[in-house]
Amino acid sequence: MVSKSVKRKLLLFWEDKCAVCGKQDYLEFHHLIAKEKGGTDEYDNLIVLCGCCHAAVHGRKYNENKPNCNTSISYEEAKPILEEYFANKIGAKETKDRLKLSQKTHLSESALYKRYKREHSIKDFYNNVDLISSKRRNHVPDTTDVIIE
Repeated sequence: MVSKSVKRKLLLFWEDKCAVCGKQDYLEFHHLIAKEKGGTDEYDNLIVLCGCCHAAVHGRKYNENKPNCNTSISYEEAKPILEEYFANKIGAKETKDRLKLSQKTHLSESALYKRYKREHSIKDFYNNVDLISSKRRNHVPDTTDVIIE
């Protein structure tokens, strides 16, 4: 499994674009030497490709209407959901549910999320709904909160 640090390094090197055609949507990581043939998940054995170019390399058909098979929702359908998320009206869990993403998926790794951020020039973001929820879950009463009679 390709580590997040290797993914970040590759995306930085390829400037968040496909190494072949330069597209920025639905980027994937391709092993130059397949893992079955002894390839590794190391930086030197990987390249960034869009879904179309990645499919071509593997001799697969590519469906432009469903470029990312990890989600069954189009970008147009996703935009209002992501708008609510970035407006801090819904949290990551609800956003993933509504985008039909696995709860194990990091929202920041979703192509829909990345495209929305890029198109709306969103740089730094932390969802306040999640922040407030995590503070509530992790709140340990301070001894000064307790009144002893």
